[in-house]
Amino acid sequence: MLVEKITSRQNPLIKRFRRVRAGAERRFVFLEGVRLLEEALSAGVHFESIAYSSELTSTDRGSALLDSLQGVPCRGAFVTKLVMDGISDTDNPQGVAAVVSRPYWTLADAFAIEPAFLLIADQLQDPGNLGAIIRTAEAAGSTGVIATRGTVDPFNCKALRASMGSAFRMPVVTDASRSELIEFCGEQEVGIIAAQSPRPGLSDAKSASKIYSSVDLTGAIAILVGREASGLASGAITHADQVVHIPMADRLDSLNVATAAAVLLYESARQRGFQFEN
Repeated sequence: MLVEKITSRQNPLIKRFRRVRAGAERRFVFLEGVRLLEEALSAGVHFESIAYSSELTSTDRGSALLDSLQGVPCRGAFVTKLVMDGISDTDNPQGVAAVVSRPYWTLADAFAIEPAFLLIADQLQDPGNLGAIIRTAEAAGSTGVIATRGTVDPFNCKALRASMGSAFRMPVVTDASRSELIEFCGEQEVGIIAAQSPRPGLSDAKSASKIYSSVDLTGAIAILVGREASGLASGAITHADQVVHIPMADRLDSLNVATAAAVLLYESARQRGFQFEN
C-alpha cells in the first residue's frame, strides 16, 4: 500500500470516498470499521483505496489490521481525524475506511450450487433487515441471497454492517428481475416457498397457506420474503409453489421480516440435518 498524507476534506480522493459511500459509483463499495475490513481481507475482496487515521492504532486489533493492510496493492492515505470524520458514516469512527470492488454475481451463479437453498428478498426497504437476513442465510447454510429490483442495496453501509462480512462470502445477487427469477426457478426445478403473514383481513391467504413446519423445505428451494410494511405482492405469491405462515399469538399480526426469514431458514436447515462444517 502506497501511503500519502491528506489533511483536507476537499482532496479528490476524499471526495471519491464520499461519492462511493453515497452510492454514486455502483462498481465500488464503501467499507468502514475494523471488523468489516478484516472480513473483506479474509474474503479476498479487491481493495481500490484505503484511508486511515491515528485512531486505528489505538487498539491492538486496529494495529494488527494496519499491518495486514500494508501488504495490499492499492492506494492508501493517512488522514487527520477531521478528514476521517468527513469520510465516515458512523458516529464514532474507528479510524479506517476503504473503497473496494463490488462483488458481482448473476442469477446463473446463484443457481449453480446444487441443491439450491436460496433466500429471495423481494422489495425490502430496511438495510438493517436485509443485512441481518444475509448473515442468517450464511449461518443456516444457504447457497445464496437474491435481492429483487426495488430492494435496498445489500452493499450499502448499513446493510454491510448488519451482514458483518457475509455479503462477501456468499453469492448475493442484486437488482434481479422478478419475472426472470421466477423463470430461473422453473427451469432449474427450484420450488418457491412464499412467506405470508396471516394478518387480519388476509383470511384467504391464511387459509391457503400452511404452517411453515409442516412443509417440506429440503431439496432445491427458494424462500421468498417481502417488503416490511406490506409483505409480498400478490404477483409474487401467485407464482409460489407453496405459501407458508408462522403461527403467532392472536394479538400480533406479523413478525419482523428478518426474524421470519431466520425461522424459515433454520427450519429448512433443521430438515436438512444441519450438515455444516463445524
